[in-house]
Amino acid sequence: MRIIKNIFILALAFSTLSCSLVKTAYNNAPALIAWRLNDYFNFSEAQKAKLKPALQELHAWHRKTELPRYVALLNEINNDLSHEVNAQTACQRIESIKSNVQAIQTKFIPVIVDVADTLSDKQLQHFQQKLEKRNEEWKEEWWQETVEEQQEVRLEKSKDYAEKIYGDLNEKQITILKQSIAHHSDPAIIYAEILRRDEDALNILKALRNPAASIEEKTQLVRAGFERMQHSPNLAYQAHIDKITQQTCETIANLHASTNAKQRLHAQQWIEDYKTQFTTLQSK
Repeated sequence: MRIIKNIFILALAFSTLSCSLVKTAYNNAPALIAWRLNDYFNFSEAQKAKLKPALQELHAWHRKTELPRYVALLNEINNDLSHEVNAQTACQRIESIKSNVQAIQTKFIPVIVDVADTLSDKQLQHFQQKLEKRNEEWKEEWWQETVEEQQEVRLEKSKDYAEKIYGDLNEKQITILKQSIAHHSDPAIIYAEILRRDEDALNILKALRNPAASIEEKTQLVRAGFERMQHSPNLAYQAHIDKITQQTCETIANLHASTNAKQRLHAQQWIEDYKTQFTTLQSK
């Protein structure tokens, strides 16, 4: 379940790419997604044939329905950048992104139900092994031996992303990021949630192969899994992520308040560039 969500959140993460790569990646999204899913499940030719038209249909829906929503959101963000941004506004924009992701998840549920019904024990074992490998890679990237090392990695990633938007940051702005990151570092809680989601995904995929279950029952299984990703039954994680989200909103507001006219112009141009890309992609 988590891999499916991560695949489709790429549509929202295109802003980390150059403008030229946005067009290429989006127009080839069905093939890229199929390749990524195949890496996790090692599909048969029959499964690939079933998946291909479903992904193309989803892509057409996304181009027609979701890209206009992205443009509307970018317009709101661009308007935000022209004046001071408070934490409440930042949180509203984050919620809008979550809503976009949830719409994609809901649209993809029939595809999951249809393909999961054909998965073999061997493919589920392959999927589990890929999850375990991915988890080890996550720990290597995010769970360093000391808190200081963890915070250094997070600072570098946060700084790189912020500078894509605003251009070069000054020392005061880097300090704002440091202060925020000091409250974020708890990889044990996050890793526990990753393991919970992995187990949840495997259980759902196994249940979807039950021939006695109706389409409605299977649909609800997947829908409930996505809901648990949004609101985890792991209360320690949910409290942690809620706190981080609020702190992130405050950091966005504080960082924006510290920017000068040149940085705000850089941010507005950055938004305009991607708004143009998404607008152009709607007509393809």
